[in-house]
Amino acid sequence: MYFSSRERNLIRLLMDSDQAWTVKKLAEVLGVSERTIHRDLSGVETSLDEMGLFLRKKTGVGISLEGDPAGFEALRSALAEQPETEFTPDERKTLLLCTLLVTSEPVKLIALARDLHISPATVSQDLSRIEGWLESFGLTLVKKRGWGVQVTGKERDRRVAMRSLLAEHFDEAEILGILKRSLRRKTGEHSGLVVERLLGMVELEKLSTVEEAVKKEIGHLPYSLADGAYIGLVVHLALAVERIERGETLTFDSNLLHELQRTQEYRIASRIANRLESGFQREFPKSEVGNLTLHLRGAKLGNDRQNWLESEAGTVVETGKLIRRVEQELDVTLADDPSLMQGLMAHLERAVYRMKLNLPIHNPLLSRIEKDYPAVFAAVEQGVKGVFPQYRVPREEIGYLVMHFGSALERKRRERSPSVWVVCASGIGTSKLLVSQLQTEFPEIRRIRNVSLLELQQWGPSEYDLVISTIPLELDGVDVLLVHPYLTKEDAAKIRAYLDERMQRCTREKPRKQVAEGKKKERRMMDHLEKIHWAIQTTLELLKGFSLSSLPAEPLRSILDRACGNLEEAGVLRDRKVVVDRLLERAEEGGLGIPGTAMALFHTRSEEVLRPSFTMYDLTDSIPVEGMDGSTILMDHLLILLAPEQTREVVSELLSRISAMIIESPRSLSVFQSNDEERIRAYLTEHLNGYIYDQIDEQRSV
Repeated sequence: MYFSSRERNLIRLLMDSDQAWTVKKLAEVLGVSERTIHRDLSGVETSLDEMGLFLRKKTGVGISLEGDPAGFEALRSALAEQPETEFTPDERKTLLLCTLLVTSEPVKLIALARDLHISPATVSQDLSRIEGWLESFGLTLVKKRGWGVQVTGKERDRRVAMRSLLAEHFDEAEILGILKRSLRRKTGEHSGLVVERLLGMVELEKLSTVEEAVKKEIGHLPYSLADGAYIGLVVHLALAVERIERGETLTFDSNLLHELQRTQEYRIASRIANRLESGFQREFPKSEVGNLTLHLRGAKLGNDRQNWLESEAGTVVETGKLIRRVEQELDVTLADDPSLMQGLMAHLERAVYRMKLNLPIHNPLLSRIEKDYPAVFAAVEQGVKGVFPQYRVPREEIGYLVMHFGSALERKRRERSPSVWVVCASGIGTSKLLVSQLQTEFPEIRRIRNVSLLELQQWGPSEYDLVISTIPLELDGVDVLLVHPYLTKEDAAKIRAYLDERMQRCTREKPRKQVAEGKKKERRMMDHLEKIHWAIQTTLELLKGFSLSSLPAEPLRSILDRACGNLEEAGVLRDRKVVVDRLLERAEEGGLGIPGTAMALFHTRSEEVLRPSFTMYDLTDSIPVEGMDGSTILMDHLLILLAPEQTREVVSELLSRISAMIIESPRSLSVFQSNDEERIRAYLTEHLNGYIYDQIDEQRSV
């Protein structure tokens, strides 16, 4: 029993769904005409009948596959046993790209035709379809008669294209499944051979070894990676190993490599490379280590809690320019939206970094964004070209930027939208119908609710802006529009005129209404901005003053005296004896040793402390101290947290955040016990920076 490739796809759709399919929907999903669907359905009916299955066709409902369960099992077996020798155009495109991206030698046209079971003429047509796709990654498709076909370009661009091809067919969750030996396809439209060929670009055995190497070293980063960044890193490395084994390595700018070698990410990348060298018995060149470092730093910049100290001032200017260009294209005002400015600025910092280094990016929502926001997409695309003419900005990146602008436009619509309550004397059914008509006719009305007259009387007019009623009503302090139970053209015109007039009225009255609350709000905003200012200043003081040093194992007072003596010399405090006494007094009030660790956190406030300070000390030997749970621990890591006696609330909050972050998770305990000063400082920076962002978020709501 034989089914063509298209018939197999058609049968799978009908077999794997409980719902009935219309011919139109089947044609859309399979990318063919309705006439073709009718022909294919007619062609498979006889074979289905032999298995005890039949096509049920119901007018106005659709087509479903029904019959004996044994028949379904027989059909599944027949489909599984049949070799996949015919491919759809999309499948052929994928197979061609897999073949041409992996090999660095020319491939004969006849060999490609034999592989795909098609004619050389059809192969030529398919090659024309993939040229544009390759060009978007900076690659060129070279075709010469008698010589063959070859993809040329930079090795780095080739790898980006390979990663993108994988991302087109597998989502993040599936790649994670593959890492765990679970092969699940994104849809049923790709044959087993296509999936096998895609995964052939990255052998599963290599994925496993690479993941193990990454997993053992990635914890040394002072920040965590999102699933997408982690998966991308593993796939990138697996592709790199494949290419290195084929003798294909990257070229890398020597100046950039020298700059990267001073970063913590380069040290982590080197350790991962050493593990890969041991696992695959292959040398991992420095150019590959540099490229891996870029990916690690790209993942860092992908963190929503961006480090303020690494921000580029130019991004603020570029963000403003992009907003103004999009405003002009869409004829709207968006510059007054602080959420848009902040979110866009944070995203552009990461985007510019990726564009500068041509780092890959995948956007699984791209097609939906283009479909849902065509005008916004076009406006952002034009704006980006004007603001960043020096970069090749991928559509995936534009898609993410569109999401920021789409959210801002949605917020603006909600702000201007009146709250409308609908009252109808004819009952709930009529009321719901009227609400449905209003929602269709006036999509800008986002808040609409149908209520009874009794419910309306129970609520005050502050709950709604407008009442649309089918019965005459007189309400104090609220507008009422009388309409028919079934909305007429005259009713719609009346409501439209009201909405337009209200918009103009709101625009005129808004400045007057804001005057009364203006000074109060301004005072609150100034207070909060001052709080943010002190938060940033204190954070910088704490980070610049942080140090990790060694002290000899002596009696506790002597150790504290040495530590406070160093702080006295650094200008953190005045009289170290007073501070030591306060620290010991605090220790007597309750244990300061952290249970389950070799750390103790000594902290106090004193008039002798001039500025906030957090320092750590590694003891040459352990000494016993009382733990927070009353037990005795052996301390070999001393942590000292100091604050002035009279200090601002925000300073106290920051110091409390430090004490909390030390014990908040096994990872943080590991960081603070690592004896790695740079790693600890980076961890502190990330978390204190998060506090600053929390304050900014709070300020936006003031």
